[in-house]
Amino acid sequence: MRHLNPSFKLISLIVVTIVLAGRQDPVWNAAAFFLSMILILSSGTRIRTLLLLLVPVALAAAGMFFTGYRFTADAALPVRSEAFISADSHVLNGITQASRVFAYAGIGYLFALTTDKIHMIRSFQRQLHLPQVFAYGLLAAWGAFPHMAMEYRKTRAAFRARGTRVFPASPALLAPLLVKSVRWSNELSSAMESKGFSPDTKRSEYSPVKVHLYDWIFLIFCCALIPVLSMIA
Repeated sequence: MRHLNPSFKLISLIVVTIVLAGRQDPVWNAAAFFLSMILILSSGTRIRTLLLLLVPVALAAAGMFFTGYRFTADAALPVRSEAFISADSHVLNGITQASRVFAYAGIGYLFALTTDKIHMIRSFQRQLHLPQVFAYGLLAAWGAFPHMAMEYRKTRAAFRARGTRVFPASPALLAPLLVKSVRWSNELSSAMESKGFSPDTKRSEYSPVKVHLYDWIFLIFCCALIPVLSMIA
C-alpha cells in the first residue's frame, strides 16, 4: 500500500466509502474494516500504535451502537439481514451503525498510515493538478509543525520554571506561539520568493511521481469491481 500512487489511492478509497454508505450491511462494514487492518499491519505499522488509534474509534462506535439501538424505526420487530443475521431490529440497527464507524475509520487510517505526506502533495500536484502555491504552502506548514511543537514545550517549561501553572490550551501559551508562527510564515514566504518559488513560474521536477500498472489495477478494482459486487451481493 505504501508504493501506491497517493492520488489513485485516495480516489479508490473514496469510491469504497461511497459504496459502503449506500449499503446497510454490517458484514460489508466488518469486511472493509478487517481488510484495512490487515493492509495497515502488512505495511509496517506497529500493532501498539494501531491499537491506540482504535481506542477513540471504539468509543465512537459504542456511542453509535446505543444511538442506533435507541432510535429505530421498526421497533421490536424481528428482522433478518442479507447476511443471515436474525436479530431484533434495535440490535441490528445498532450493529450496523457501529460497524460503519469502524469501516470508515479503518479506511481513513489505511490512507493516513500508508501514505507519505511529501509524496502525497507531489502526487496531488502532478496527477490532480494542485496549484503550486497550495502545494508549497502545505509543505511549508508541515515543515513548521515540529518547530511549533518545540516552541510550545519551551514556553510551557518557562512557565513551570517561574512556578506558574497554566492549562494546555491557555491563551498565555498559545499567544506567543501564534505570534512566532506569523513571524515564521513571513520569513519563509520571503525566503521562497527570493529563491524563485513563484506560483506563475513553471518548474521542473527532480523526481516526478509516476503512475504504474498496479495503481491502475487498484483503481479499477475499487471503482469498478467493488460497486458491481455490492449490487450482486
